[in-house]
Amino acid sequence: MGSNSRYTATVSLVVMAAGFIGTLFVEGPTWVRFLQSGFEAGLVGGLADWFAVTALFRHPLGIPIPHTALLPKNREKVSRALVNTIQEDLLSKQSITDKLAQIPLVSKILQGAAGQLSTNSAKTGVVTLSEYAIRQLPLEKLAGLGEREVRHMIDALDLQDLLKQGLQQVYTRGYDEKVFDFALNTAEQLIMKPEIRDRMGAMASQALQNLNAGGMMQFALNAFAGFFNDEKLGGLIQQFMLNGLDGLRSVNNPNRKAVMRAIHSWLDNPGNQYKLAIEMDHWKAQLLDEWKLEEKLLEMLQRLQAQALEFVYREDYVEAYVIPVVNKLVNQVCDNEELLDRLESGLREQIARWIEANHHKIGTLIRENIDRFDDKTLITLMEDKIGGDLQWIRVNGAICGFLIGIVLAGIKIIAG
Repeated sequence: MGSNSRYTATVSLVVMAAGFIGTLFVEGPTWVRFLQSGFEAGLVGGLADWFAVTALFRHPLGIPIPHTALLPKNREKVSRALVNTIQEDLLSKQSITDKLAQIPLVSKILQGAAGQLSTNSAKTGVVTLSEYAIRQLPLEKLAGLGEREVRHMIDALDLQDLLKQGLQQVYTRGYDEKVFDFALNTAEQLIMKPEIRDRMGAMASQALQNLNAGGMMQFALNAFAGFFNDEKLGGLIQQFMLNGLDGLRSVNNPNRKAVMRAIHSWLDNPGNQYKLAIEMDHWKAQLLDEWKLEEKLLEMLQRLQAQALEFVYREDYVEAYVIPVVNKLVNQVCDNEELLDRLESGLREQIARWIEANHHKIGTLIRENIDRFDDKTLITLMEDKIGGDLQWIRVNGAICGFLIGIVLAGIKIIAG
């Protein structure tokens, strides 16, 4: 575009020069003098404007005429004016802040990010980012931290108080009665076994034989032992014990109540509770040492990590899980006007601070881009961008001069 304009301007100047020379040596009618005056004035106007346009960028014809090559000589002033205009007027802090205030930044950012998640590149990025985050988890440190926290938590427990609370829950929920019934049922199952019955009979018979009562008592015992063999004696003892167990199953049985009172009295005794708490504390420390809690926690975390990676590798991971969660979160934020206003205010405040701290870099950036060009390159760029329009000044000068010359010739004729 610049070369075409320069060509047009040169042609206009050549036309004016040729017209002036052509009419200079022609004697003729009045219209020739009109043309001559027009071409003369057009040539003067074109030359003057050529000089003015050229003087902006360089010395005309290479002659160092004063007040020419204005831009190279005033490069610093031009650069400073350009920087100030852009930094203080076109891109001032207030103008940037006011423009950003008109844009709902948070909702646009959130909705834009949510909309991009459905693209293949975004899905790949989410999977890659999730995988990287999972693999970067410091499992050894987490296991060590977890082991220390568990130990600290268990060490901080008041086992005696915990035992009291546990007993209270046992009494309230009737677990003591259920345990007692379980013990009765277990005892009944053992007593019902034939080998247990026979064993009890043999033990009773042996005891009777070893008993030395003397007199009639010894005679009666020997007669009793001779009448009952081991099996009968065991069955008798078995039935006696089963009858006793049946009685203990009744909630209102006095023997049952006595046994339960004795058990409660022993468990509620502070001294016994203290002894139990000490035993529990020893057992707790031994269990933690033998269990190797840190290794167990590390194994658990490694399993969870492997499961998390398998979950991330699923084809529907982004579509079925990430996108719905993100969309739900975005909708909740956008529907909550109070939260959205707070986020907008916070974001604009941060942007305003960033602009305040970095606004001067706009001028620095412009200055750096200008300074990286030498004078010749900078002049060439400026001529390429605005030289085309300036060349039309030359064309307009030639044409306007031509018309003014004709008018002046007419005035001369009228005045003469």
